[in-house]
Amino acid sequence: MSIELDWTGLEKSFADSLCERLNAALADMDMPTFLGPTRVQAIELGSEGPDVQVIHIGHVWREFREAAVHASSASDKYNARATTPPRMPMRLRTFRQYDDNDLPTSVHGGADADSIASEHEESLSRWSDTESETGTCDSSSLWEEQTRLSDIPSLQMHLSVQWLTSTMRLSLTTSLKIAYNNDTIMSLPISLVVTGMELFAQAIVALDGVHRCVYLSLSEDSTEECAPDGLRAVHDARIRTRHQGQRILPFLALESKVGESAKHVLENVGKVERFVGDMLRQWLEDELVYPHFYTLYL
Repeated sequence: MSIELDWTGLEKSFADSLCERLNAALADMDMPTFLGPTRVQAIELGSEGPDVQVIHIGHVWREFREAAVHASSASDKYNARATTPPRMPMRLRTFRQYDDNDLPTSVHGGADADSIASEHEESLSRWSDTESETGTCDSSSLWEEQTRLSDIPSLQMHLSVQWLTSTMRLSLTTSLKIAYNNDTIMSLPISLVVTGMELFAQAIVALDGVHRCVYLSLSEDSTEECAPDGLRAVHDARIRTRHQGQRILPFLALESKVGESAKHVLENVGKVERFVGDMLRQWLEDELVYPHFYTLYL
């Protein structure tokens, strides 16, 4: 089922709000040590809207619900010993990446690619077992009762999103820090403008009425028939965990300026633009491609 978007009817206030949210996310993000503060300066959505189709509607995945329960439990433990309550996190990772003693925003590091791949394969095998009562899409009686009592419905939608645009503009600024013996000896200002892109993704949007939040994640898109769990199995699980950022965002057009405008400026530096594109694709894999996801609280 296709969704018609009045893309050109979106007001500037929507783009400004999106800009603020992106800057809030960037402020909380762990950036590479060689990059200075990064900020989105402006967003223009352009005249070419994405093609969006609903391909699946079902129950909220158990992984999402368990992550919310675990985050709530960790937050309660923190509140019991804190004088002021912590700010509700903008982002959550999957349940299995938490430690019982961590706060909701704590994420384990150091896991190698093989362990991540094995976890993903195990998760994919659970999704394919549609006859199992303990599969990802199961609904416990307690969950069903809580859902009925909530004034917000609980459901999960999978959307096929294809966005080919050359009219959008996203301007951001950052700096390249050059260090010697752990001391920054030089900082080069960098201005970047995204002038076009091709995005092919399956957006996973889960509305959780019990915990009053929305889970957002991405997966690869495909023309293959949708599986009962909502994901389109287009690749072997061992391949699916690698280079997804490149397949989701195969094309990204950038314009760059390196240096201070009052002094010498280098424009359209190819190596910088390729590096930024690779870093953005890696960010997609590390932050948004399932099993990673964002949680927005209502």
